[in-house]
Amino acid sequence: MTVILINSEWLMIDNTVILPRRTIMAALQPSHFNDVTVVLLLLLCTIITPFSSISAQQHVKDPSITSTMEQFSGYAIHEPHSSLSSLLVDAQGLQNQIDELSTFSDSPAPSVTRVLYTDKDVLARRYVKNLMGLAGLSVREDTVGNIFGRWDGNEPELAAVATGSHIDAIPYSGKYDGVVGVLGAIEAINVLKRSGFKPKRPLEIILFTSEEPTRFGIGCLGSRLLSGSESLANALSKATDSQNISFLDAARSAGYAKDVDDLSSVFLKKGTYSAFVELHIEQGPILEAEGISIGIVTAIAAPASLKVDFEGNGGHAGAVLMPNR
Repeated sequence: MTVILINSEWLMIDNTVILPRRTIMAALQPSHFNDVTVVLLLLLCTIITPFSSISAQQHVKDPSITSTMEQFSGYAIHEPHSSLSSLLVDAQGLQNQIDELSTFSDSPAPSVTRVLYTDKDVLARRYVKNLMGLAGLSVREDTVGNIFGRWDGNEPELAAVATGSHIDAIPYSGKYDGVVGVLGAIEAINVLKRSGFKPKRPLEIILFTSEEPTRFGIGCLGSRLLSGSESLANALSKATDSQNISFLDAARSAGYAKDVDDLSSVFLKKGTYSAFVELHIEQGPILEAEGISIGIVTAIAAPASLKVDFEGNGGHAGAVLMPNR
């Protein structure tokens, strides 16, 4: 078994959701590499040369890319598979979609503000669902608004390979965070379809609800529910925002959670996905400073919070002497 660390929303090992967090460990059996790699290579290609159409073969001059392609595809790079010979990414079209999606914002350009279940969030969701439909994907949504675009493979009963990210945005943020992983994934599917490729197992794009904690103070809300967090489901039934609007009422205003108080329907069954990969902007200076086009995440900051109770007698900070504390 080969293990790869890639930036994402939850932690999975051997198809089992272990712990929701910002880093995913995709544990892939070698037999899955052909299915996963084509998607991964396309996602990488969409940002290696962001302002012109590219093909997978144009990048095999880099020894590291050649090695990666050979490792995951199982064939020598000088004998390209027919489905890899015509992988042309419409990078300009992808950029146009990113720009258009950024207009669904509650703050003026170039910033983006798109908070969970607001009118702009709903419009942005419709835009993405329309793109999924145009790509020929079957689209569904769950109770909290996680959106899934599915392309069935030749063996649709197999666990799917998934990719995706989020499109909600904290106030006055940029237009690429999360969005690249969603729209880039749709373009990857389009490229595969244009090339005549047909996957063995299903490919699924996920738009995660509320990666940002802006409205209810809870980050990675959609992905944590998908991972089966009962404590989060219970907390959300009581959660309110700064305007004292409950989570469920906010969800219903956006067309979700209709006549539903139990969020357990969002939980994924074990083995739903065979692997997950996310394309994401770096959000840091290292790759740009070193002139490196792409990187695979091997570690990531994992902030945590603790609630601590102190017992004792209150006293003035300036008057209580240290020996008496």
